[in-house]
Amino acid sequence: MKPYSILNNLVFLNIKTANDNKLVKVDAVKIKNKIVTKFNKFEQLSEIKGELKIFAEDLPLVCHDSTFAKSILNVGSKFLDSLELVAILFPEFPEFNLQYLKNKFVTKYKDISIQEELIEVLNYVISRFYSENGYAIPMNILELEHWNWYKYISSVNMDDVKCFVDNKPAALENKEREPYPVFALKDYEKLFENEAIWKRGGRSYTLRPQQRDAAKVIREGLEKGKITIMEAPTGLGKSMAYLLPYIIYTHLKQEKVILSTNTKGLQGQLVDKDIPNILEALDLKRDVNYTLIKGKSNYLCFDRFEDIEYPSDMKTLLGYVYLKRLLTEKQIGDIEDISDEIKEKFNLNELLEQCFCDSELCDVDSCKYKERCYYALKVEALKEAQLIVVNHSLLLKWPYQSIVPLQNLVVDEAHNLTEEAYDTFESNLISYEFEKFLKDIYNSEEKNGYLYYLSKRTKKENLPLSEIESDIETCRNEIISIKSAFEKYVSTSGISREYNIKEHLNKLNPKIARIMEHLDYLKGDISKFNMDLEKAITTLKNISTLEKDKRLKILVEKVETMNDYIRLLEEVCIQSEEAYCFYFEVDRNLQWWKISSIPLDVSGAFYEKVLKGVNSCLFLSATLSTDKGYNNLRNTLGINIASSENKEIVEVPPIKPIFKYKEKSAVYAVQGMDPNDADAFSEEMEGFILELLNNVEGNIIVLFTSIKRLKVFKEKAAEKLKALGISIVESKKDIEKLKSREGRYILLGSKGFFEGIDIPGDTMATVVLDKLPNINGKEPFYKSLIDKNIEKGKNYWNAYAAVNFPIVSIDLKQIYGRIIRTEYDYGALFIMSKFDSNNSTVRKLEKQLYGVPIIRKNKHEIFKDLNYRRVRWKQINLYQIMKEVKAALKKSILEEKPKGIKHIEKFINEFMALEYGKRYLKYDASIQLEEKLEIYICGKKVNLGVGRKNIEEYFRDICYKN
Repeated sequence: MKPYSILNNLVFLNIKTANDNKLVKVDAVKIKNKIVTKFNKFEQLSEIKGELKIFAEDLPLVCHDSTFAKSILNVGSKFLDSLELVAILFPEFPEFNLQYLKNKFVTKYKDISIQEELIEVLNYVISRFYSENGYAIPMNILELEHWNWYKYISSVNMDDVKCFVDNKPAALENKEREPYPVFALKDYEKLFENEAIWKRGGRSYTLRPQQRDAAKVIREGLEKGKITIMEAPTGLGKSMAYLLPYIIYTHLKQEKVILSTNTKGLQGQLVDKDIPNILEALDLKRDVNYTLIKGKSNYLCFDRFEDIEYPSDMKTLLGYVYLKRLLTEKQIGDIEDISDEIKEKFNLNELLEQCFCDSELCDVDSCKYKERCYYALKVEALKEAQLIVVNHSLLLKWPYQSIVPLQNLVVDEAHNLTEEAYDTFESNLISYEFEKFLKDIYNSEEKNGYLYYLSKRTKKENLPLSEIESDIETCRNEIISIKSAFEKYVSTSGISREYNIKEHLNKLNPKIARIMEHLDYLKGDISKFNMDLEKAITTLKNISTLEKDKRLKILVEKVETMNDYIRLLEEVCIQSEEAYCFYFEVDRNLQWWKISSIPLDVSGAFYEKVLKGVNSCLFLSATLSTDKGYNNLRNTLGINIASSENKEIVEVPPIKPIFKYKEKSAVYAVQGMDPNDADAFSEEMEGFILELLNNVEGNIIVLFTSIKRLKVFKEKAAEKLKALGISIVESKKDIEKLKSREGRYILLGSKGFFEGIDIPGDTMATVVLDKLPNINGKEPFYKSLIDKNIEKGKNYWNAYAAVNFPIVSIDLKQIYGRIIRTEYDYGALFIMSKFDSNNSTVRKLEKQLYGVPIIRKNKHEIFKDLNYRRVRWKQINLYQIMKEVKAALKKSILEEKPKGIKHIEKFINEFMALEYGKRYLKYDASIQLEEKLEIYICGKKVNLGVGRKNIEEYFRDICYKN
């Protein structure tokens, strides 16, 4: 059957390559004057180019993301990118890959080629686009009249479009939902036992007693105003365990709840899945409002978008129109909703820099777009919402205290909160940021800056502009002088410039005396500048026409920021505060410098900012405890202060693992490798990884505690991995590739990948770690914490361990947690160095790893052990799944009644492959039928005889007669 296309006079193309792009497979469908012809070739690239050119004639070639096709073919034809088309027509879509579009638009599966799928998808896209817009092109798209797609979409036959709309398969009508089961909300966690609630609508549900019991403790802490600390392991369903009691409580008591997380992934899961599912189950969708709010800079600004200079090149114009449609027609303003592929394709990063909500420029109350502003609407939604989802960074700043006081607080992923608190309460001055700060105030040369603009609206002679300009120049010169002082320090000290240089700013260190001297000069320069700027502001405030000018308000804020800079420089120069770490960082290329002041104790600040006013608070994570329970969290985050203020603290003993870690995973400690010699270590690691690939299936994650070791390893291993057909992945946006069974992938990552990777099933069952992620005791902040412990009477190594162990313990548990994400997962963690059983830290860490076996053997013995365990892990899954599906398998067999041994085996294999797929697993069809039948009757050993006939008779007897 030939494909039908709304679009005409185009060639739809799909390309695959082999043998380093020398062999090319091209499938194409040509629609010319509504006549369909096809082209299918697999041959040498040099030959296929000419044949394709003859086939295509002068018609444009349509590909979904044409970058690859252009790079391969380079045939001189015009390419049209269908991804680009869909993004302009439907900018609100979260994804634009062909699979997503097929799932969204094509209602029935068809056995057709990729290019025919593309034609069908575009039929749906264009017909829906026109039907939603009254069969006319919206005004914003009219701006793209010179776009290469414009003449094709503007010239489609509306009768074809309407015919396609009218003949689209009807959407499945929503089945009438069964009535809600009778239940009482006040039963709280007992509702987990009411399966009818959770199975309504055909959903699967199994009671997890540990989840129910955790919810009870959480509910008691909420009702009685306690601070509850809980480690809830992966698989418990911790989100549901706290959402159920908090949702019911906020509905019954009408008190707001703030849910704080660290990762965007969990925020999305809560807002898009967990919260709506529970509200649906409890019939509270109309009664409980929820919202997600982020920092201002995550949102698009109408006002700033209007100030963007109209683009002259088509690529940037496409991005401009994309954003314009997103803002004005789709009312979407969250920058994170824009996919990375679209940011790259439309040059969006430069445009986004010009139109996100600037903390200084944005004033919701006075904004002329207040009624349409996405950010303003998010702030307004806070007033109505009972559940508010935020991230840790926003929680620590919490700028909405007047709208939503912190009452009832849930801190999920609480293990990240300590690091986030130190970052939040740190003060710093970075040279390039400060230079921009000065330019934003006044720049007569470029005719820019808030003061420059205001000076144009009044009489210049009343303003100290020449003094201010001189002040700015003096500050800039001092920035350069400080940079020169740092350069001299680095060169005379013989410091390696392999990495950024980060050291203590100790005023007693004679080697940095010159740096300290210039920092003191800068403090004086900023003070002088601030006084002159305040004079200008005083004059401007007396001019009535400027009373409501937001730029004047921004200048006042700039004065406060400069006061902060002055305070920081004074602290750094005097260093009278003992409980602070003062340090500097210099770019390895000596392009910029930074000075910082960070408190060694954030407990008081966290208590005052967050805990002091709360009614109740829950801290929980899958990795929260260390060898001394939750003491580190209590001490660091001011929970002990809350205790002294008569707040009851409940420390829940870490809940036992849900998954069978001991039975289905192992940690292998590779001995004799020295990570300090990066070249030799990477060479040994390369050999190990290549051998490992032959001993495991699927994709693997290789994590590094050192960027240098990562780079050296990549340089050494890249070519060999490529030759084996293994692709290297390094970006978080490509993590999804680890779920693929087509091809093999290795993710190379550093600390940013220690957590947050959620790959269920057996496509990724192996994690390799170069060495334990111990802290660097020479890093200024950690060194200050260690010194603080030494002052309390500890020796160096005990002081180091007190700082290091809570961090390395949680990091290692997070790394290990990448392996087991569901009850069917299995796998191994390989630690390539520094996991010696004689080390006291390692011995304590072993106790944190859920009793998982630690194997320390030579490489040959390790792989032998691994292969044995992998077989065993698969057997455990097979037995478990066969037991779970026994009833369904028997029912299917009775309905199908397969005849003959081959049909019996084929039927079981197909059935089991489907069940394995539901669990993100690959089914091994090579397992003998005898073993399957043994498992089928739950492991009972039976004498099947030796002939296939005996097996068939036995099978019939078991399956058909029972």
